[in-house]
Amino acid sequence: MLKLAGSLLIIGTTTLWGMAAAERLREQYEQMRLLQSLLYALRSEILYARSYLEEAFAKIGESAPEPYRGWLLGMSEIMRQKSGVPFCQIWSGGIQEFLRESGLEQEEKDKLSEIGKRLGNADMEAQIRSLDLYLEELKKSMEEKREGMKTRIRLCHCLGVMSGIFLTILLV
Repeated sequence: MLKLAGSLLIIGTTTLWGMAAAERLREQYEQMRLLQSLLYALRSEILYARSYLEEAFAKIGESAPEPYRGWLLGMSEIMRQKSGVPFCQIWSGGIQEFLRESGLEQEEKDKLSEIGKRLGNADMEAQIRSLDLYLEELKKSMEEKREGMKTRIRLCHCLGVMSGIFLTILLV
């Protein structure tokens, strides 16, 4: 009876572990979608409202969910203070500080950091082209992730259950 209870606990725990891994995959994709919508909003602010980056970050940051809210408002505040820090450092520092726990993969954060080098130093047309280029790359990354997501989620679920059964067999 005690072995049965222990076996069920092991299988249940590993199943929950597999479900948590699958949820992390879903969360990464959702974070990418959210980032995409925020960058489209930034593009629109620059192109149509003719806003400076400081104003655009403040406006978009007010309605953005965390951690993007803190990131955008933080960058806006630093730029408002005119501290003399180059924009690319403000951008990269904000990503490191605020988006650490965002759920985005490190590769995606690195790509996002790269756009900061081109965003603050250019005229409006070059900024729009840089955003368009990054948004196109992000779209491709999202398509790749979405294609493999169903399979990977199913794999996480199966591995969770099967590893529990395997551990139970080993221990019994």
